[in-house]
Amino acid sequence: MKTATIILINLFLATLAIAQNDLSTIKYGTTYVPEAVIDEKYGITMYEPLNMMLGTGAVRNNKSGYASNGYEEDYYTTGQLLHKGFYLEGQLKIYKNYFPNGNVERNFRLVDLKKSKMTTYYKDGTMKSDIVYIGSQALKWQDYYPNGTLEFVEEYDKDFRYYIFKANYFENGTPESTLEMTDKKKLIYTQSYYYPNGKLKEQGEVKYDTSMFDYKRIGNWKLFDENGIPNKEVKYASGNVVSEKNL
Repeated sequence: MKTATIILINLFLATLAIAQNDLSTIKYGTTYVPEAVIDEKYGITMYEPLNMMLGTGAVRNNKSGYASNGYEEDYYTTGQLLHKGFYLEGQLKIYKNYFPNGNVERNFRLVDLKKSKMTTYYKDGTMKSDIVYIGSQALKWQDYYPNGTLEFVEEYDKDFRYYIFKANYFENGTPESTLEMTDKKKLIYTQSYYYPNGKLKEQGEVKYDTSMFDYKRIGNWKLFDENGIPNKEVKYASGNVVSEKNL
């Protein structure tokens, strides 16, 4: 689940900030070796603690030793631009990081006082993630495979209480599973699972239990074979099987 991933990343970034003594390694005039700042999985994360919405509260100082205000740029040892960001009291309000080939690695921007957007990319320029935040929480998160097809998407209601929509996709672009709200008042969803060939595997309704913070199966669920033919029906009540029969 993305929430767990966010927590792990934030813990990693907090540890990184402490280890760098409030990012003392990011100094005016410093150049960076690409291998030292680009993580194969997470990309360029060294500036994340400075993010005024999502970071750890770390502050960057300018060449005079004061908190940076305005645009700052950092470069690779090759001379290629690594980072350009607009700082306010030492923290990043808007910024872009770049790969050594000149392609954007990530783009962060504030939309308003509460809302922000982060877009990350693969080295070839293909979008990797597209995230909308309210405060420090991800309201909508989309991940993409290296081939450009959608891998994952989840969207919460504006108060982060429950999903509006959630889905996983196979690399060929067909859905693997979907959770789609059909009744906002009763918090009821249609949940579907699919085979890699695109055929429906399992489908039914779930209801969000606000007391248990859980999505529980309700009503009649149908199961299908790999040709999309229904072969079983299972009846649920509050997540428990009541009855089942072969079709």
